[in-house]
Amino acid sequence: MLLVHAVAGILQRDNKILVAERPAGKPYSGYWEFPGGKIEANESGEQALIRELQEELGIVVNRAQFLFHHEYTYPDKIVYLELWRVTQFLGEPASQENQQLRWVSASEMMNMNWLEGNWAIVDNIISYI
Repeated sequence: MLLVHAVAGILQRDNKILVAERPAGKPYSGYWEFPGGKIEANESGEQALIRELQEELGIVVNRAQFLFHHEYTYPDKIVYLELWRVTQFLGEPASQENQQLRWVSASEMMNMNWLEGNWAIVDNIISYI
């Protein structure tokens, strides 16, 4: 089975977390997730986080702290996801890849359309808000 190593950033502002909706044309479009992407060969999780958030949100990550990892098995792949709390960044997050972005509260997160593998992450992240 395919193993995917990925990274996601948790950005917080005013007791809200930034989330992104997967755009049309991508697998699982319409589902919400935390900004990030795949870790490339010979790249650390932190390096991937910095690159992915620059590509997806147009921001420069200055400081991030590893939170935890999460593994989930989908029918076609296993996703091993590193979650990082982004505590300092330059720029204003803006969609660079046609995804909708929203700052959401803990209660809003509980009513969103998440990929099945993200529910455990949402439950964990709420403790950080």
